[in-house]
Amino acid sequence: MMLPNRSMKLRRSVNYLAPCILVLFSMAIAQADEHFAGFRHLDVSGEPPEATQPTPDFGPVPTDKASVANLSPVLLPFFNNGPVFGLPGTVVGNFSENTQLTGDWGGSRTSLAEHGIFFDLYSTSSYQDVASGGLKTGSSCIENVQLSINIDTGRAGLWPGGVFHFTVGSRFGDSAKDTFTAGSSVPQNTGLAFPGPFLDSDIYPTEYFLVQALTPQFSLLLGKLTIVNIADQTLFGDSAKYYFANLNFNKNPIALTFYNTHTIAGAGVWTPTKWLTVAGGVFDPNTQANNFDAHAFDKVNLYIAWIFSYSLGGLPGQFMPQYNWTNKQKIDLESPFGSLSLAQIPSAIGILLGNPANSKFPINYKSTTWGTIENISQYLYVRDDPATVPGKLKSGQPLNGIGIFARFGYSPPEASTVTVHGSVALFANGLWDARKYDSFGAGYYYNAISNDLKNSIKRLTFNTASANDEMGMEIFYDFAVTPAIRFVPSYQHIWDPIAAHVSRHEDGADVFLTRVTVAF
Repeated sequence: MMLPNRSMKLRRSVNYLAPCILVLFSMAIAQADEHFAGFRHLDVSGEPPEATQPTPDFGPVPTDKASVANLSPVLLPFFNNGPVFGLPGTVVGNFSENTQLTGDWGGSRTSLAEHGIFFDLYSTSSYQDVASGGLKTGSSCIENVQLSINIDTGRAGLWPGGVFHFTVGSRFGDSAKDTFTAGSSVPQNTGLAFPGPFLDSDIYPTEYFLVQALTPQFSLLLGKLTIVNIADQTLFGDSAKYYFANLNFNKNPIALTFYNTHTIAGAGVWTPTKWLTVAGGVFDPNTQANNFDAHAFDKVNLYIAWIFSYSLGGLPGQFMPQYNWTNKQKIDLESPFGSLSLAQIPSAIGILLGNPANSKFPINYKSTTWGTIENISQYLYVRDDPATVPGKLKSGQPLNGIGIFARFGYSPPEASTVTVHGSVALFANGLWDARKYDSFGAGYYYNAISNDLKNSIKRLTFNTASANDEMGMEIFYDFAVTPAIRFVPSYQHIWDPIAAHVSRHEDGADVFLTRVTVAF
């Protein structure tokens, strides 16, 4: 069974980045402020910028100290990977209009937000049916619940330019062995990665970190964070709560060579210009949701990303090359094991496909490995009034329009199950006035499986089993029953899912998935 915590990879030479970057240099000044690029607004020097009185659109509020929620509200939904009550885009009305199901709590929720305290609860219920192929056909259900609290230190009157973020996450429902049944290289449902692939009936504090602006150009992020949501995020269509379910469209699978779902990190974000943001730091490869500092930083992941924001003909876009290096040992896929008995071979195959390894198993390791990944996002059509686009991007609201995003990457085949990755997806949101909260998308991915791994599987099985390169597609429609309640059916077909192909000689899997997400 292929479980998503271990190895997955991509390709693309670093040498190819230079011409892309030079092209971006010649483009117009950025309008795209999503994700790490939102840090460029955190100028906390001197007096805080003038803020308007609280308005029905939940804009800036008067503060004595500079407030992140005033200066760069996009960062809070970025950390939550979901909408945040009390920021622009929040709607308080009747049941059919509320963007959060429980609304304003009689005015107290708005008051808390004005004083820098943001409470948000999300629930995603998933029902999946592997209709054919895969490791096992049949249906299963899981429930992901996320409680996130953000405390803006400026609005709270503590000090300027800081945010405390805290999240508790859980998953309940069917067990891992009954949900990772497509047999693909990464989960067909990103919700299976939370709070950890094997933590299928648990509640954990999954995030607790401080973000602090130190200068107008430099900020720090310190603590435990969800790496699946923080790094390698595209400008749009990047939330598994609402959009694509398959992890290939939410995260470049090469990242899973280096990280578990959560990691302890010390990172810096530098914004030297309006169109460039640089983020990087030291990340712990051992962190799990169910531990605090077990073996923390006995080895390291070193990460750096460059976010180039631009507009083409008034249409926002982003290009984000990233590089990762680690000295955390990885299985040497070219020669993965020492001497094995015949009885150990099935377990050895399972380890190569992602199952946990027994510490006494004779495993050979590579001492270091690296990877480069890139994503690019470009709006093709935007329905919004051009005057409102910068404000919507700055506050993390999706634009109404159509865009395309793609991911690429490479990691050496001796330590990466997926050594080359490429994916592309079309995303549309709010195309009709009557359905302004609806969205839909279609995507395709290709994962080139390591030749070293393929050869090792053939040797271990005496040429009775093999692995092929894996491909997949997904289509979804996000139907807003109300703005707070989303019904998201989707269909996936996966060609040659690696674990299913190796263990059952299956050449495909059809997956029907339905999610119901509620923002409380």
